[in-house]
Amino acid sequence: MKNQIFQGTPTSPRWCACPSTVNAGDLVLIGSEPACALNSYQANTGGATFYFNGTYSGTVVASSSHSPYTGKAINPGDPLYASGTLDTATNVTTGLLISATSTDTPFGHLDPTYGDGIASGQTNTAAPVQI
Repeated sequence: MKNQIFQGTPTSPRWCACPSTVNAGDLVLIGSEPACALNSYQANTGGATFYFNGTYSGTVVASSSHSPYTGKAINPGDPLYASGTLDTATNVTTGLLISATSTDTPFGHLDPTYGDGIASGQTNTAAPVQI
């Protein structure tokens, strides 16, 4: 599994319809549920397979708001939130901005058992995101 750091228990991959832009390892929201794509979009099925738990490597921005941008340190175990582009046909949100902006959709936590926190205003492109 691309980008998987720890497998959640129990792990039950599920197929979902999604936009053709989804690639293996992408973090997405399916409705309001955080997920990670196990494989890329497959035209013959019109979707991909997703995991809904576990820890995955993703980009996290240490901020508490988008506009104006306000830095906020994120410590292991802190909650994460996501916003992105909603595809209304599939109800899948892609291109996520994952941060500490609590007005966005809840997206799990910075894994409390792996790695360090993220300093205020910094971006970590390989942060351990626990969903």
